[in-house]
Amino acid sequence: MKKILAIALALCLVLGLSAATAEYKTVEAGKFIYATSPDFPPFESLDDNDTVIGIEPDLLALICAELGLTPEPYAIDFDSALAAPSAGKVDAVVSGVTVKEERKTMMDFTIPYVTIVQGVVFKTGDDITMDNIGEKKIGVQSGTTGQFEAVDRYGEDHVTAYDKYSIGFQALQNGQVDCIMVDDMVGAAYVKTIPGLEMISTGFEPENFAFGLAKGNDELLAAINEQLQKLIDDGTVEQIILKWNE
Repeated sequence: MKKILAIALALCLVLGLSAATAEYKTVEAGKFIYATSPDFPPFESLDDNDTVIGIEPDLLALICAELGLTPEPYAIDFDSALAAPSAGKVDAVVSGVTVKEERKTMMDFTIPYVTIVQGVVFKTGDDITMDNIGEKKIGVQSGTTGQFEAVDRYGEDHVTAYDKYSIGFQALQNGQVDCIMVDDMVGAAYVKTIPGLEMISTGFEPENFAFGLAKGNDELLAAINEQLQKLIDDGTVEQIILKWNE
């Protein structure tokens, strides 16, 4: 009997160890490589050492620690980041990605973790309203919901797309565009950083952000969803968002 119990205990230890060190299918063993456009504060940006920081890197650090993976950002422009998972270059795109039906053909989304709306940023004192914005030059980031909304509502002639928001905001300061259409949390971050800017809400349909994984990696997707849900339920996600919006 003692021998049987010893064998059973040993088996439980082996199974427990296997669960704790489960290997997920990733582009590179032991790593979670994610495409991101790090000009999107507070979700992701670069610090003085060119390290990717922000809400999403913080969330990934906690999730990957539980999964035994090392998060590794792959910094590229947003359009390229969206295509990277399906091209097999990365495990996911983590870059303030709105869940959209057409994107579900390219990637599998995790559960959403935050909701935003589009905002419009412009120079303080300029006459920019939601009633006259269609007469203005609108800057957007290429491939974003802001671009789609601006083009659909006001026409391509009124919209200028930039690879990075940082370039778009420079264009705003230089007078090349009248305003920038951008997710409200990101717009607020730029307003806080760049003097002489303000923002209004568009009142458009709210959008949900999630991580987009390469299609078919169901085990990894389920594991990330489990950890992400825990972080939502225990208030960690809210705390991280508040931290980066102080």
